[in-house]
Amino acid sequence: MFFDTHCHTYLTKSKSENELLNEIKVKWNLKITNIWVDLDTSKHIISLLKEYDFMYWSIWIQPLDIIKYIDLDFVIGELEELSKNKKIVAIWECWLDYYWLEKDISELLEKDTTNSKSFDDLLNDWKINQQNWFTNQVLLAKKLNLPLIIHNRWAREDIFEILKNYDFKNFVMHCYSEDYDFAMKLINFSPDCKISFSWIVTFKNAKEVQETASKIPLKNILIETDAPYLAPVPFRWKENFPFLVENVFEKICELRSENREKILEQIYENSLNFFNI
Repeated sequence: MFFDTHCHTYLTKSKSENELLNEIKVKWNLKITNIWVDLDTSKHIISLLKEYDFMYWSIWIQPLDIIKYIDLDFVIGELEELSKNKKIVAIWECWLDYYWLEKDISELLEKDTTNSKSFDDLLNDWKINQQNWFTNQVLLAKKLNLPLIIHNRWAREDIFEILKNYDFKNFVMHCYSEDYDFAMKLINFSPDCKISFSWIVTFKNAKEVQETASKIPLKNILIETDAPYLAPVPFRWKENFPFLVENVFEKICELRSENREKILEQIYENSLNFFNI
């Protein structure tokens, strides 16, 4: 059995969400962790969990959506209440993403020429804001005893420093795009942390990611699709689906020395253990 540890079924475009979930239910021997990004979608999943027993779910509000909420203490309380459901298995999306910060600030300064702050000052302010949210997510995960699914882009050392400062070791690096050395830095800090490989590992030029997948301990590996985004080779630029996680798995098998059955068994066990299922 495969376990797609990171997908977004409510964002499917080519069919309805129920059609997709029913297809998985009928056709595929698959478990999924469905990743939700705000309070409304987190509540929406409640109506689906009983019908689809192969599905688990994560909670949080991604930083770009925080502005929609006025009373954040109320929102945190709502999320804590939702977390009592046994099928909530993680906090997501705990992220630092400096790539989009730089793009957003550049666009802001182009539109608002009266802004008194420089690019560097704005970038620093916005980085601090993201780091504060990241820290709050670490604290919530500790309180609820749930793992964190971490999104990183251009921010790996800041992420590592926050994890180290709070001695938080129950995490997965989602959609891994860094090198082997950084993966081992994380694993040496947290021997049971997980490195999750997505479509990126199937790309011919993703040499550092492929090296990482080939060399880190098998017990640290998860696989994912991030569907409907980021379809793996040979489905580039098409809609991605959770059952395509098998393509990621096959690439992992190609890169490693263990036999296919051993890799399949261990990665599936890693998924269950990480989400405490």
